[in-house]
Amino acid sequence: MRVTHAAQDNGWEVPSRATLYRILRKLERDRSPFGSATTRRSKSNRPDRAWGTRHPQRPGELVEIDSTPLDLMVIYPDGSSGRIDVTAAVDIATRTVLAVIARPVATKAVDAAVLLARAMTPLTMQPGWPESLAYSRSILPTGMLPDDAEVAAQVAAKPVIVPESITMDRGRAFKSTTFLSACERLQINLTLAAPRTPTDKPHIESFFWGLRTGFVQHLDGYVGPNVVQRGKDPAEQAIWTMAEVQNLMDMWVVGVYQNRTQEGLRIAAMPKRKLTPNEMYAALASVAPQASVTFERDDYIALLPVAYRSIQPYGINFDGLHYTAPELAEYRGMSSGLPAPASGKWEVRYDPHRMNRIWVRDHVKGRWIEATWVMNAQVSAPFSQDVLTAAKRVLTRTGNQLAGKDVAEQINRILTTPATAKERSASKRSRTAKGSVPEELEVAASRPSGDDPAPLRAVADEPVPPTSPPRRVARRVDED
Repeated sequence: MRVTHAAQDNGWEVPSRATLYRILRKLERDRSPFGSATTRRSKSNRPDRAWGTRHPQRPGELVEIDSTPLDLMVIYPDGSSGRIDVTAAVDIATRTVLAVIARPVATKAVDAAVLLARAMTPLTMQPGWPESLAYSRSILPTGMLPDDAEVAAQVAAKPVIVPESITMDRGRAFKSTTFLSACERLQINLTLAAPRTPTDKPHIESFFWGLRTGFVQHLDGYVGPNVVQRGKDPAEQAIWTMAEVQNLMDMWVVGVYQNRTQEGLRIAAMPKRKLTPNEMYAALASVAPQASVTFERDDYIALLPVAYRSIQPYGINFDGLHYTAPELAEYRGMSSGLPAPASGKWEVRYDPHRMNRIWVRDHVKGRWIEATWVMNAQVSAPFSQDVLTAAKRVLTRTGNQLAGKDVAEQINRILTTPATAKERSASKRSRTAKGSVPEELEVAASRPSGDDPAPLRAVADEPVPPTSPPRRVARRVDED
């Protein structure tokens, strides 16, 4: 009506209503003026040229890596609920998912480096993964995770591909020194995608869509792609923790995604048959075979984030925890002799997703020394750096001392006991309160100044009884 009145005011001839609707439908197909804002942004980002195509002939020739927020609410270590960020790497030739990592809020530089390490190391050979899977299997309902024999078969069938070239966007995590150094060590070429142009990485975007539709939407806490498809309060429906989502997602990739046919996977010998990523790798490997490069324990450790610490009489103080190993005894109190940035300290590698152990590089004897947390036997499962930070935050807020046994007790509580509605509300209020102190500052305020955080007093002779896990299982069964 507004168009008709405007035309009449200017003395223009007004076409019929059917003609006007035909014009609007044509305009709708071209620019989507009445569509959603995300659709209009996506169409405006299209390049002013024909889309190009790439046809890699061998596995690993071209790999795409990217991060995206996942449409899923999970339980954070502090008891609150929130969405998670997913980082993945996909091989274009075979559509194989090299690795995928989930973490809260946003991907960091260390996560991008850990992604490369996991991409070239089978799951069963990654330190801490078997223990984490065994714990998840013990608390989740029966049948959600396969048994050891099936897991071994699925992991063995998934190919391990070494990237030759990686296409990435301009995110801080991928342009960081940590990620660039890892790519340089592996002699991987890097290609930057154009700004705000998702069409430069269509295959990784397609994987994220398949992850949402084939995996995420079947979990409690799914928020949907927009508010129209969202429930009343998805935060209250969140029952999964970060570790559980990571393990379920790993098994979904090796068990479902890698064995599902895809439209774009075809070969000239059988043009009518769609192949799975595992089958496509087998077909290309027979024509352009790849050198069998499977990272082992030492190779995996060498790609983890690095820090530098001194070796004290009690061992190594890392992030406020004491780590020790018999092999460290001969180096206690000694300088490593390494130049800057070590400045006489020892090189330490750590996995931020599995903080039960760290690795110290013994450059004298050419080995990695695995140092375990002194209270590791008293925790239920491998824990992440986020869980450790949440445990120390609770102790700081309640005025308790950061003793090793108290930290272990809080870690067990976070891992095994689901947060109540009251705890979630209290955590949400503390996170959104005006003038509240950020989590990192609260933990830092409890430490004295210096290179290393304040050590925790380990009390090995006082066992910490872990909270029994059946409470979480019973709650999930009732809610399902």
